[in-house]
Amino acid sequence: GFYDFTKPVLLVKDVDLIEKVLIKDFMHFTDHGFEIDEKQNPLDTSLFTMTGKRWRALRIKLSPIFTSGKLRYMFGPMNDCGNALLSLLDSEQQDVEIKDILGRFSMDVIGSCAFGIDAGNLAQPENEFRRMGRKQFEMDFIQFFKVILVTNFPKIFKALGISFNKPDVVKYFCDLIKNTLEYRKKNNVHRNDFIQLMIQLQEKGYVELQTKDASDDYLEIDTNTYKTENFEISDDLILGQAFVFLTAGFEASAVVMMYALYELSKHPSIMKKVKEEIKYHAKDNNSLTYDSIKEMTFLEQCIKETLRKYPTAPMLFRVCTKEYALPNGYIVPVGESVIIPVRTVHYDPQYFPEPNEFRPERFDPDRVMPSCAYIPFGNGPRMCIAMRFVMVQLKYGLAKLLMNYDFKVNPKTVEPLTLDPKNLVTIPKQRIYLNVTSDKSN
Repeated sequence: GFYDFTKPVLLVKDVDLIEKVLIKDFMHFTDHGFEIDEKQNPLDTSLFTMTGKRWRALRIKLSPIFTSGKLRYMFGPMNDCGNALLSLLDSEQQDVEIKDILGRFSMDVIGSCAFGIDAGNLAQPENEFRRMGRKQFEMDFIQFFKVILVTNFPKIFKALGISFNKPDVVKYFCDLIKNTLEYRKKNNVHRNDFIQLMIQLQEKGYVELQTKDASDDYLEIDTNTYKTENFEISDDLILGQAFVFLTAGFEASAVVMMYALYELSKHPSIMKKVKEEIKYHAKDNNSLTYDSIKEMTFLEQCIKETLRKYPTAPMLFRVCTKEYALPNGYIVPVGESVIIPVRTVHYDPQYFPEPNEFRPERFDPDRVMPSCAYIPFGNGPRMCIAMRFVMVQLKYGLAKLLMNYDFKVNPKTVEPLTLDPKNLVTIPKQRIYLNVTSDKSN
């Protein structure tokens, strides 16, 4: 471990011990350790920041929203955004700053799938929706100070009523979400999106669970309690979930797609193989469907290898909620912080030989590895609830692009890439430029 100022922090790198913290002995480490004041900052009240029994109750209520059956309904709006992305790239120069375009695509996908709105980021890159979304992730001195305060002096952070979110960003998205809620309820409008499912949860007390498949297992849905668990869903609670889904989702997805296209551009033989798989499964009318996306296993391996090399969250945070004895005899006291360095774990040569190399075959279906050697979405009960939505969006976005274009790294890209230490997300200091040309074999 180490000291963060005067505060002791337990650093856990051993995969067996990580498994204990995240899964086997989860009840000793149930919370992320963030102190929030729900009354002063209701928008901070998300599943990510909640603790204890309230977190568990909300997790049970939200889990059916992210099942495969619900995601299937969101695929249509996602496809509309994909078509707009192709139209944009047709008009771009050869040296495309790819993260900006992917960020606009991701925001349009989330705007459409979450709120049923046309955010218009692909058509109008400097619109208010996009500007406010980007502003949320700008790391200035004030934001950096907040990070120091919440990690070292969480009780002071809470007592002062400080929020991570920026006031003008909060006002913009709060008004957007509130107006959507009011319009839907007043006019009895129903859409197959996240906000509609939250309204259903608020009005009925549960979301209808139609079908489940094996990919939903990580949600750990308890069919005996998801209807009966008592938990009030207020408008503020809907605002909190919608806000974090919107602002966190677009940046992470754009960054992963950027890195994936960069790595595939550096490895033409891998790109060729994944393009062949995409075209094979899209052979009917040369189009993508929810089912065809699911069949693209090598594409998913490429995404997993990208997330191994460039995990969007480089660290996982936990706090000890019940005294715990480590195998070496050390007693972890209640309140002690625990950090799991995801990127360090992902680069352990014991599980990933030559970890700096991009090798999607590491994730061949028949390859077995410890459950916590690969943790880009966390693991256990606190695993990212939107993991499947993210994976569908990543697979669809990359498949749509690779079906239609070839990519090469433009010389304007400064290599090797170096990570920006000031950013909370794994982002390079330099911009990535790609040459984008039409796939003539299509």
